[in-house]
Amino acid sequence: MLETTAEDAWAELPKLIRFPYGFELWDVERLVRFDGAQRAGARIIERIEQQLAKNNIGHLPTKLPTDGTCRVLLYCKDEPGLPFIVRLVHDLATKDVNDDTNASVHMLHTLLQAMQRTSQAAARKDAP
Repeated sequence: MLETTAEDAWAELPKLIRFPYGFELWDVERLVRFDGAQRAGARIIERIEQQLAKNNIGHLPTKLPTDGTCRVLLYCKDEPGLPFIVRLVHDLATKDVNDDTNASVHMLHTLLQAMQRTSQAAARKDAP
């Protein structure tokens, strides 16, 4: 029987988050247990953040707290749809203005408009 290592578990996390929407709400304690640790100390949190980054998983807040009851939004950075919007918002909120900023703002605006149109169309369809 093959033994699952912590690295294997972290490598599987994107698959768990991708189904069905590309994002999940976890609490810090769940992340700590997923890492195989008992408590959320500074080194454990740093290791978790490194594993999330290594597996292309974004998280909000951007600095994980050490309080096990705090909730964290995990999202697949390479997933289309809402996770992509979350990534754009995260990038715009945490990075300095650069040559890509205008394109990112425009892309975010376009995606939000598309979501708005979809929502309005659904509301019209459901209206009596």
